[in-house]
Amino acid sequence: MFNPRSLLLTAALSACSALAAGTAPNTVITNTATLTYKDALNAPRSKTSNVVTVTVRQVYALTVTPDSDELTVPTARSYATYAGARRLVPYTLTNNSNGTDSFDLSVTQSATDGYDVTTRLFLDANQDGVADTPGTPISGPVTLTTGSDVDILVEATIPGGTADALDALFALVATSVGNNTVTDTDNYAKLTVSAIGQLNVTHTADRATANPGETVTFTLNATVPTGNPVGAVTGVVQVDGTPRTGVIVRDLLPTLEFGAVSAVSASDGTTSLTGTPVYSTDGGATWTATAPSSGVNAVALLVEGSGAFLPAGSTLSMTFTATVPATALATTTQTATASATFDANLDGDGADTTETTPDATAQVTVNTVYRGALGPNGFPGAAATGDYTLRGVTISRNGDAQTTTTPIVAGTGVTFRQTLRNTGNATNDFTLAVSGAPIGWTCTVVSIDGTDTLGAAITGPVTLAVNATLDFAVTCSVPFSAAGQTNVALTVTATPAGGGAADTTTSTVAVVSAAGLPVLGNGDLNTGTAPTTTAVTVAANPGQTAVFPLELKNGGPVDEAFTLSGGPAGTLYYIDVNGDGLLDAGDTPVTTTAALTPGSTLQLLAVVPVSAGTPAGDTSVTFTATSTTDTNRVASVTDTLQVSAVTSGTFTPNGALSTISGGEVVYAHTLENTSNDAVNYAVGAFTSAQSSVFTYTYSTTLNGTYTSTLGGTVARGGTQSVFVKVAVASGLAETFTTSEAAAIQVTITAQKAPAGAVTLSATDTTTVQSVTGAVVKTAYLCSDAACTTSTLLNTNDKVSPGDYLRYTLQVQNTGTSTLYGAILNDQLPVDAPTSGSPVIVTSYHKLSASNAKVLFSVNGGMTWTSSTTSPATLFGASGSFMAALDSDANGVSDGVITDADVLPAGASFTVDFIVKVN
Repeated sequence: MFNPRSLLLTAALSACSALAAGTAPNTVITNTATLTYKDALNAPRSKTSNVVTVTVRQVYALTVTPDSDELTVPTARSYATYAGARRLVPYTLTNNSNGTDSFDLSVTQSATDGYDVTTRLFLDANQDGVADTPGTPISGPVTLTTGSDVDILVEATIPGGTADALDALFALVATSVGNNTVTDTDNYAKLTVSAIGQLNVTHTADRATANPGETVTFTLNATVPTGNPVGAVTGVVQVDGTPRTGVIVRDLLPTLEFGAVSAVSASDGTTSLTGTPVYSTDGGATWTATAPSSGVNAVALLVEGSGAFLPAGSTLSMTFTATVPATALATTTQTATASATFDANLDGDGADTTETTPDATAQVTVNTVYRGALGPNGFPGAAATGDYTLRGVTISRNGDAQTTTTPIVAGTGVTFRQTLRNTGNATNDFTLAVSGAPIGWTCTVVSIDGTDTLGAAITGPVTLAVNATLDFAVTCSVPFSAAGQTNVALTVTATPAGGGAADTTTSTVAVVSAAGLPVLGNGDLNTGTAPTTTAVTVAANPGQTAVFPLELKNGGPVDEAFTLSGGPAGTLYYIDVNGDGLLDAGDTPVTTTAALTPGSTLQLLAVVPVSAGTPAGDTSVTFTATSTTDTNRVASVTDTLQVSAVTSGTFTPNGALSTISGGEVVYAHTLENTSNDAVNYAVGAFTSAQSSVFTYTYSTTLNGTYTSTLGGTVARGGTQSVFVKVAVASGLAETFTTSEAAAIQVTITAQKAPAGAVTLSATDTTTVQSVTGAVVKTAYLCSDAACTTSTLLNTNDKVSPGDYLRYTLQVQNTGTSTLYGAILNDQLPVDAPTSGSPVIVTSYHKLSASNAKVLFSVNGGMTWTSSTTSPATLFGASGSFMAALDSDANGVSDGVITDADVLPAGASFTVDFIVKVN
C-alpha cells in the first residue's frame, strides 16, 4: 500500500460562506469632509475638503483547527483502533484572508513516532464525522471565499500487523496558494494501535453568549468510530438505588439552572436502542429517573445493554435546556462538562483509564446587561415612603416621587436627594441629568455627603459596581419670577452606558411663594424709618449740581445688589457714608451697590448736573434701583429738579464697523444742542472716494427712511439722533477687502440772533472683509490603535484590513470676516464603487481635537460633548460626526454650537479622526 510521508492535494472546491475576513482587495476607500458656516449676513455657505483615497491590498491568512503540538497531543486529539482498521480525524480549514484564496492540503507525519499511517482526505460538509464521498478523496487545492470554512476528515489507516500500543503522530497542513509563506502546521493528532473499543463524546450549546435568565439548549453526542465495539459496564450507575448495566453519558451543570430533557436517541447503527434520561441534585453522586422539580445540577443519558452491544457506527444523543442564572455577572462563563463511562476492553467494568472519556465542555459567555434603578432619597427601586428635611425644607416621598411640603420662597433655592443603584450585571457608567425646570430656573446635578453638604457638579458619567448605590442631589435656584408657581415637576434621569434603558424619578416643588420687594425713596437721614416715595423738589442754578438724598431698602429674602439708573444725563450716584445728605470731598460715584442683606437700608445721593445753558423751569426726574439678581425687581422714586436758563453743540461719536459684500452698517450719532436756543441743522450729501463700493444715506431713526441729505430742528438742550447708513455693493469677490474713513459734517444754525453757524464732524470708518473658509484633509497610516507613530499616505497608497488610519482635518478661516456657526461634517470612509451606492468599509475608533474648546456631536447636532473625551460611537448608518469650535463670542464654553459660536479671521482648529479598515 502506498504510504507517503506527505500527501499533497490538487483539486479545487468552493466551501460555504461564513463571516467575512476583511475588506475585499482593490477596494478604494474614499473620504471627503464639508465645512458649513454662515457669513455676517446670515447667509449659509459651505466648503468641501480635498478627497482622500487609499486602496486595500490583498492579505492572506488561514487557520486549521484544532491546534495541537507534535509532542503534546491532548487527550481530545488522541484516537485508537486496531491494526488494519481506519479512523477519521476531523479538522476545520478557514480562509481568514480578505479575498478568495486556494489552499494546498497535505498530511505530515512525525519522525519520532512508532509507525506511519496511510492517509486520505475527505470533505465533511454536514459535520457528521462521515466522509461526504467515501470513495472519492480530495485530490487538489481547496478554494474558499473570504471568511468561509470547510470541514475535512483525515482518514488514517493502521497498516496490518502493526504491534499494539504503538503511536502514530500526524497533522493536516494547509498552505496558501496566493502566498506560500502563509501556512498552518501545528495540528497534530495521535493514533494508537489498540485492541479496545472507543467512544467519542462531543458537546455543543446552541449559542456562544446569553443574557442572564436566558435558556440555552445543549446537545450531547457519543459515537463509536470505526474499529472495535463498546461494551456495557456492569452496574454502571445506580438509578433510584437500583444498579443498571450499560453505558452512561453524563453532563455536570455546576452553575446553570437545569430545565428539561427535550430529546434522546440511541442506535447501534441499524437498530434503535432505548435511552433513559436520569437526574442528579448532588453533582452525580446519586441519580433518579424522575426529574426533580428543582436543584438538578447533573443530567445523564443511560443506554442499557449487555456485552459488546455498541458496535462501530453506534450513536447516542441527548438534548436538554438549561437557564443562565439571573445573577450571573457579565463576561463570566457558564460551563457544562460532559463525559461517558463504557467498557472498552469487554471485561465488564468501566474502571480502566481508557473507559472514561475526556471532559467535553460546552461554554456560554454571559452577556453584559446594562440597567439602573433611580428613585427618591434612599429608595432607588421606588416604593419610597416617609419625609426627610434637607437644607431647611421638608420633603415627602411617595413611590417613585418626592414633593416639598415647605413653601419655597422665590429668589432662593431647593435641593432634593436622589439614590441610584446599578441593577445590571457589570460595573457601568451612568449619566445623570435633570429636566423639566421652568424658564428662569437653573437646576444642576451635584454630589452630596452624609452631612447634606453639597459638592461639585456632576457633569460626566459616574461609575458604579454591580448593586452599588450612589446618593446625589438635584439643586435648583428658583428665580424671583417663579412666585406663585405650583407643582413644578423635575424629571431626574439616570442613563446607563452600553445602551441600557434610562430610569427616571420625579421631584416636585409644590408651592413657590413671593419674595418681598425693594423700596427706593427719599431719605430723611434716618435708616430706622422707611423710605418715602413722596416727591421732593431740589433747586440748583445752571452750571451747578442738584443733590437728592435717597434711601434704598432690600425687602427680599436673599442678599441683593442693585444697579442705580435714571435721572437726567450725567446723573451720578454716591453712597452717603456719613448719612448727612451732603456730597463730601473724596466721595466716588458708583453704578451698582454692594449686596444688601434682607431688610437692610442704604443711604444714597443722586447728584444731577445742571448744564449752563439749561432754561429755567421744573423738570421731573426719576431715579431707579434694579436688582442684579432679577431685573424685574425694580424700585423707583420721582422728584422735581428746579433749574434757571448760551450757543454750542456736539456731534458724536466717531464710529468704526465692518461688513461684507452686499452688507451694510449703520452708525448711530447724537447731535446735541448745548446752546440756550433751538437750532436748525443740516447734513450734506457725502460722496465716497470709492463710489463703486460705498454709498452713504441718513435718517433720524434707525429703521426709518434714509436719504442723501438730512435737516431739521433741535430744541434748546435737546438732542437729535442721526443715523448714517453705509451700504457696500454686492457681487464683490469673496477675497475683496477695502476700507474708507468718512468725515460726516453737520451744520447747526441758531434760530434767534445772532444766528451763528457751527460745523460739527464725526468720522465713520467702514471696512469690507473677505469671507472664505477651508478644510484640508490628510491621511496617515498608524503604527497601532493608539497611533503612536504614523506615516503619511499619498493618493491610492495601499492599506490592509485591520490597519488604523488617522485622518487629520484642518479647518481654517482664510478670510478677514468672522465665520458664524462653522461646523465640520464628516463620516466613516467608504468604498468608491464604479456603480451602486458606497459601502462603509471602516469602523470608528477615536476622535480628538487640537483645541479643548472643540466640541463633537454624534447625533446630528442635537447635543454636543467635549472633545477631551472621544465619543463612544458615531451617528447613524453612515457613522457621521460634527466638530465645531465652541467660542460663544464671549469666550465662555456652554457645550452647545449655535450661530453665536464664531471662527475669527485666521483662526483654525484641527480634528484627528481614527478609523480601522474592516
